[in-house]
Amino acid sequence: MSSATASESILSIGEVRTGLLGHSAQLSTAETVKLLDLVPGEQVRHTAYPRAYAVSPQRLAGIDCFMPSRSGRRVRGVGTFATRAALTGGLIVQSCSHTTLVPSSLGYRQAWSHYLAEPGVVECLGRLRPEDAAAGFAEDEHGHLNIEMGRTAESTIFDLQRSGLLDGRQPLHAPLGRWRWALQPVREDGDPGLYRFTVLPEGTRLLRLAVAWPNVSDLLDLVEDLALHDWLLDFVHRQIERARLGSGDLDRTLQHIGPVIDHLLHHWMPKARVQPGLYGLWDAFDRFQGLTRQWNLTTDRIRDHVALNSLRLVRRAESEWPGLG
Repeated sequence: MSSATASESILSIGEVRTGLLGHSAQLSTAETVKLLDLVPGEQVRHTAYPRAYAVSPQRLAGIDCFMPSRSGRRVRGVGTFATRAALTGGLIVQSCSHTTLVPSSLGYRQAWSHYLAEPGVVECLGRLRPEDAAAGFAEDEHGHLNIEMGRTAESTIFDLQRSGLLDGRQPLHAPLGRWRWALQPVREDGDPGLYRFTVLPEGTRLLRLAVAWPNVSDLLDLVEDLALHDWLLDFVHRQIERARLGSGDLDRTLQHIGPVIDHLLHHWMPKARVQPGLYGLWDAFDRFQGLTRQWNLTTDRIRDHVALNSLRLVRRAESEWPGLG
């Protein structure tokens, strides 16, 4: 996005989906790059440090509809939203669709060539109130209905799942994590920080932030990292419930907890791809939600349970074959 457009931005909004690839093992770097080659002629960015991560080039889709509004204001927006896919550890897949709302310089609709010149930007043909639009999109259960970016994010993941590179054998069957967010620029008299975080009954997370950060790409990294760790915590907790730790059914425990240990626990790495200047926002969210505290309790419980069952197996073996002791 151009610096001129960024300086005039009213609001950045988007949706993130997080899940597991339908594959039995971690993809190699070469396989990851091939999978995420969504736009011919454009490069897939990837790194191996501090963990394997790759992100696709962005694909665009057009928007011509009324913008979100809690009060019911009808402000038309025309432009594009961008969608990218990312793969963490060769196995955790995310897709993010997003756009930045800006005021129209002319006040009337122009040819599509004008909007394509500013990818991932929607021009508002009327006065959009940032607070009203942010609340309408990221605090209302149905705030996404005019701008169905979530559907595009989900269809991007479903397209990846159909790739011939994947064998279709997921080590775990995990539901998609859904996040919808709105990021407002901070005014000179405003304070950056967490504004609102809501979990809808069906599990979608709604996030509003006020940020003093002009680089939209960096903010996408922040939101995706938050969504990834929230999804990890939520899914591992679900697996523990399914395993019924302490029930005495070791086979059931291994069925649900074994793949978690093999494929997920080592991916907990907060802020691994977040710019240092945005650490404060990650930490504020962490304090607000207690992600790290819950994760530590959860992983300690898993390790203690594994250690206890290992001890039980040793004691059982010693009682059945005394000579082993």
